[in-house]
Amino acid sequence: MQHANPLRMATDLGMLLAFTITALFGLASASIPILAGDNAFPLAGPRAATAAVVVETDTATAAIAVEVLRPTVKEATLAAQDVMADVLAALVAQSVAESDIRASQLNVFAERFGPGGLPNGDDMRYHASNTLFITIRDLDSVDAVLDAALAAGADNIYSVDFSLSEPLPLPLNPKRAQAVVD
Repeated sequence: MQHANPLRMATDLGMLLAFTITALFGLASASIPILAGDNAFPLAGPRAATAAVVVETDTATAAIAVEVLRPTVKEATLAAQDVMADVLAALVAQSVAESDIRASQLNVFAERFGPGGLPNGDDMRYHASNTLFITIRDLDSVDAVLDAALAAGADNIYSVDFSLSEPLPLPLNPKRAQAVVD
């Protein structure tokens, strides 16, 4: 497996691990003969079936955050907005559609501890963090989009998830469908 995109490689490795674990549990739960007198018979009763399906994802989502520290709430929120405007411009420059970018959160909290311990009343500072939730439709550009956001001033990237943009129902083999009914 040769991958130009490390995030894509991690997804493939994760799916391979999930398949391996599923296969191991399937082997471990196979029917085990029980001896009764001179006869061996398999366990009777309902059986559980497990199947793994590998699909190629086509969409990534991520939360991108900016956090600033300032002496007042107003200064902190304005500074976070200014940096987020730069991040937004960088995302659009990376061909992320504006319809795929939405504001997610604004958090403000006081810094309770400073480098010297508890701050004095006059030394209070405020953190403001602003978070965008984005959808990246070109998986080959995920690393470039995230790099651009960081270069524009983003501090954190959370929850990079890969999925299908339009999940389709998986076709069910007729024999499996009958097994479900039975």
